[in-house]
Amino acid sequence: MNKTCFKCGGELQVNKDKPYYYTESGLDNVVLYGINQYKCQSCNETFVSIPMMEELHLLLGRELCCKKGLLSGKEAKFIRKEIHMKAKEMAQALGVTASTVSRWENDKEPIGETHDRLLRSLYMLYASEKTDKVLHRDSVYIFSNLPTKRKRLQRTTKLEFSPADWMGDRYPEFCPA
Repeated sequence: MNKTCFKCGGELQVNKDKPYYYTESGLDNVVLYGINQYKCQSCNETFVSIPMMEELHLLLGRELCCKKGLLSGKEAKFIRKEIHMKAKEMAQALGVTASTVSRWENDKEPIGETHDRLLRSLYMLYASEKTDKVLHRDSVYIFSNLPTKRKRLQRTTKLEFSPADWMGDRYPEFCPA
């Protein structure tokens, strides 16, 4: 990457040791390590360089599909956007109204158990078709091992990754045993 600022042409300072909170994903619990972060010495503009974003988003989607608790509103919205669906299209696919999807995504109403599982299934199908690879080996196992009567977890777990977690031609099983 050019070592000058895109905005003012000033010199960029590079930092790779600081954790980067990837809020642009729409999730507030994703932390990336080993990511090049740039700060202009002249105008204080900041940039980041995240390699292989598509693979990173696949990893995030896999993590969300494997979590034990119900999806949060932000997580449901992340999955919907990854599938490239509008809220109205997602509502039709799930058999609910667009306002219901909106209430889920804005945390006004929790997503129900059945719709949570269906949304995860849609993502797994979409991701498998998109990558043309098997991203999981036993989806029945994934869903049969989710606890019944799940609740939305009050505390969200940090999702922490380094570039090695999503780069390369590695697609581990969807949910490690």
